Amino acid sequence: MSDIAVSGAVSGRHDLRDALDLLSEQVADEILHAEPVHPDSHLPAALVQPLVRANLAEILAALAGEPSSLEPARETGRVTAAEGMPLDQLQHAYRLAGLRIWEELARRLRSRTDTTALLRASSRVWFAIDRSSNVAVRTHLESSAGLSENMARTELLRGVLTGAVHDLETARRALGLPADVMLVVAVTAPGMPAVPAAGTTPAPDGAAEPDRPTVRWLTHEGARLTLVAASTSEDTYSALTGLAAHTRTGASRPFTRLADAPAALVEARTAVRSLPLGRVGLARYGDRPLDALLVADGERAAELATAVLSGLRDRDPRDEEQLLATVEAWFEHGGSGTRAAAALHCHRNTVLNRLARVADLTGRDINDPRAAAELYAAVRALRLQGEAP
Repeated sequence: MSDIAVSGAVSGRHDLRDALDLLSEQVADEILHAEPVHPDSHLPAALVQPLVRANLAEILAALAGEPSSLEPARETGRVTAAEGMPLDQLQHAYRLAGLRIWEELARRLRSRTDTTALLRASSRVWFAIDRSSNVAVRTHLESSAGLSENMARTELLRGVLTGAVHDLETARRALGLPADVMLVVAVTAPGMPAVPAAGTTPAPDGAAEPDRPTVRWLTHEGARLTLVAASTSEDTYSALTGLAAHTRTGASRPFTRLADAPAALVEARTAVRSLPLGRVGLARYGDRPLDALLVADGERAAELATAVLSGLRDRDPRDEEQLLATVEAWFEHGGSGTRAAAALHCHRNTVLNRLARVADLTGRDINDPRAAAELYAAVRALRLQGEAP
C-alpha cells in the first residue's frame, strides 16, 4: 500500500478522533492507577484528565493530517514541572497514549492483509507520540530550570532580608538589583490581596529595567515581603502605591546598604502594625512615631492600656466603645468638641458629657496635657493590640 493510501487509512475512514473520549478515559485511568515509581509524584485527576484529552486531541488531529501547534505538549511540560512530576513518568504517560492509539488503529485495520500498511501506520503513530513527548520533555526541563532558579533567588532574597546571607555583593548581582540606589523594604499583612505594584517588576526573578524601580518579593511567614530599589526615596515609595491601594502595607525608611535590609524589615513590620484599625494603605516607618513605639513593645503597651483604661474596661462593651470612640474623635479633631460631635453625629454637649465620664472613670481629665497624653497613648495601645504582623 502506498504512503498516500496509509495516510488515507488514518485521515479518512480510520480517523480516530471519534474515539477521543474512549481513548482519553483509558489513558487517564492507566496514568492515575499506574504503580508509582515515585510514591509522592502522582498528579491529581483534575490535572491529568484535561491534559490527556488535550494531548490526544492534538495527536489524533495530526494523524488525520491537520496542522499541529503542540501547545498541549508544552502545557503538559509546564504543569508537570510545576507539580514535580519526574521525567520518566511523563515519558511513560506518552507511551501509554501511544499504545492505546496503536491498539485502536490496529483493531480498525485488522481486516487489511498488507502488513506494510500496518507498519507504516505504526510509524506514523509513534512519530506523532515521540514528537509530542519530546516537546513536553524539553518544556519540562526548561520550566524546571526556571523554577529552580526562581526558588534559588527567592531563598537568596529571604536570606538577605533575614540576615542569613553575608556575601551581599554577590546577592545583589544575583537578584538583579542596581548599584548605588535607594532601597526600601515593605511588609504586606497576611490575609490581604497581594497585587503587584503598577509599573514595577512584580516577581523575584524579573529583569531590572533602566530608570524603573526594581521590585523583588516573596511570601514569608504568611506576609508578603518586598524589596524595592529605585533612584530616589520617593520613587521607592511610589513603586508601592499600587500594592498599598488594596492592602495593609508598611514600609521601612530608605537605605542604601543591603546589609541594612534586616533592620529595615523590622521597621516595615512595625510600620504595618501602626496602621489604624481596619484601614488599608501604606504606612511609612516614622510617620506615626508613637504608634511605632507602642507596637515595638507590645507587652509594655498592653500594661499602659490596662493601667489607664481599666475603669472603662469594667463597663458594658457598648458603653466602653462609645467612650473610647469619643476620646478618639476629640483627639482626631484637635480637641474641638464641635467637630468631634459632628463626626460622631451627636450634640457637642454629649461629647463633653462623655469626656467628663471618662475623667471620672479613669481619673484623667482630658484638658490636663499630661493626662491627655496618657489617655491618647493608652487608647492607641488598645487599638493596636492584635494588629498584623
